[in-house]
Amino acid sequence: MVESFVISLSSLVFVVVGLITVNKGRAERAKSTRMEETETTAIRDLEPGPVEVKGTVRGTDDATFQQSPIDGTEELAVHVEVKELHSDGNGPGNWQTIFEDQTAEPMFIDDGTSEVLVDLPEDGGLNLEQTEWKVEAGDDPPEKIRTYVGNEPALDLPDGIDIGPLSTGERRRYLEGTLEPGEDVYLLGTARETEAGWDNHKYVIDEPTPDGDFILSDKSEATLIEEERSSGLVLLAAGILMTVIGLTGVVSPFLSI
Repeated sequence: MVESFVISLSSLVFVVVGLITVNKGRAERAKSTRMEETETTAIRDLEPGPVEVKGTVRGTDDATFQQSPIDGTEELAVHVEVKELHSDGNGPGNWQTIFEDQTAEPMFIDDGTSEVLVDLPEDGGLNLEQTEWKVEAGDDPPEKIRTYVGNEPALDLPDGIDIGPLSTGERRRYLEGTLEPGEDVYLLGTARETEAGWDNHKYVIDEPTPDGDFILSDKSEATLIEEERSSGLVLLAAGILMTVIGLTGVVSPFLSI
C-alpha cells in the first residue's frame, strides 16, 4: 500500500508538468490566432490601443547603434541566446536556454504613409532571424564565441574531458539575431500618444497589448503565425501525453490492490 502511494504521488509530477505544458501550448496557439485576426493599420491612421504595423526601420536622429556581441556589427537591435543540451540519460535530451539578452535602440518604422516611434519594453519582444554557432562536446569554440563568452560575466566556457577517442562535456548553441536599418519588420504592440510629442511624433509603440503581446520581428507575419501555431501544437501534444502518463501512474497502483 505504501509503495502504491509513493508511485501515485510521483506520477502526480507528470500530471502537473503536463498541465503546465498544455497551458503553454494553448497560450501559443491563442497568440497565433490573435496575430492572424489583427488587421494591419496604416501608420497615418494610428489611434491609441493595440496595433499591428509593417514597414521599414531606421534609427532616430541621435541613435547610438548596438554592437552585436558575437559578430561585432552595428545594429538597431540585438537578441542573443545560449542553449545547452540537457539529458537525463533516458533519451536524446532537450535544448534549454541558459542565457538570453535582448536590447534595442528607439527606432522609427516607416510604411510609406507615415512613421512611428518604437521603443522595446523592458521585458523584450524581439523575434529575429538568427545566426547559429553550434559547439559539440569537447570541441574548441570559434574565436568569435570564445571572445563573446570571455566578455559576458554570466557565461563560462564548458569544461571538456577527453577519454581516449571520446570527448565529454556540454553541447551548446549560440544564437544571435540582429536588426539593421533598412530591414522590413512586423510589429504588434500598443500605440499611445507621446508626452509633449516625443521627437515631434504623436505616437509611440512601446507597450504590450492587453493580452501581453509585443513582437518586433524581421520575419513575415505568415512565418510568425506558423511558428507560434506549430510550437503550440507540439507543446499541446507533449503536455497531453505527460498528463495521460501521469494519470495512468496515479491510478494504476490502486487497480491491482
